[in-house]
Amino acid sequence: MTRLHRRESVLLYGGPKLGKTSLLLHVKWLLEQERLPSSDGLPVQYEDLVEAEVRERFLAGDLQRSSILLLDNCDHLLPHGLARGKPLVRGKGNGGPSQTIVWAGERAWREFIRNGRSGLKLAPVPLAILLNGEARSLVKPELTTDQVDAILSSGGTHPYVLKLLRARMIADPTADPAHLSGAVQDRLAPFFLACLEAVREPIERTLLDYLIRYRGPINPRKAAQALGLPTVKPAADTLCYLGLISRWNLNEGAMLHASCRLFNDWYGARAGQPK
Repeated sequence: MTRLHRRESVLLYGGPKLGKTSLLLHVKWLLEQERLPSSDGLPVQYEDLVEAEVRERFLAGDLQRSSILLLDNCDHLLPHGLARGKPLVRGKGNGGPSQTIVWAGERAWREFIRNGRSGLKLAPVPLAILLNGEARSLVKPELTTDQVDAILSSGGTHPYVLKLLRARMIADPTADPAHLSGAVQDRLAPFFLACLEAVREPIERTLLDYLIRYRGPINPRKAAQALGLPTVKPAADTLCYLGLISRWNLNEGAMLHASCRLFNDWYGARAGQPK
């Protein structure tokens, strides 16, 4: 919000189901509550680029009726002419004349922006998974402490996984937690596959394998030493914004953790690794 008030255009990126759309819609609501004045039409506008009509209007320069434009699923621009040289915006600046844009997307969009082909210089805002306390607050309403603990032990800190586990627990509070987790894991398989397909670099897969086998939090420097690498930061950054691992800072420093047991078990079975 501070960046938008400074009229900066930003790149919001993160893995699937991490809350990019929810965040954009919440930002839209916050901006509308402020009743921002606008001399060029709508103060704030949300558009989803999954829709072909919206993409065509954007590429034609017809989405400039608002002072602040919130563009969701920007990855869908890449196969539709953008990579072949069509301009992103008309006019000067990051979002066209007097327009601020939030460009939200996943890994392909982040890489497109970073490689310089877009011509945009954006402040990046990575969307990461929840902290432990935030995860507990998300799960807790209507559930007992034991139920919350069972969900967190299976779902880690990924909001989408936690929401599915929580919904199943509320629907059938007497269900065996192991059976509940198995049913949710089956439903999550396509989502897990989408996350895994975004892990492209060998070092990213190597770090993911190591953290899953390690089974607990570890300092990034210790992980790098164990793998014989100078640093694991770029790989950890990617795994964090894909939602496959969590990262936080404690008194003893940064910690990495593959905390979603549902994903770890699914990945282990798929990769033939021991659980």
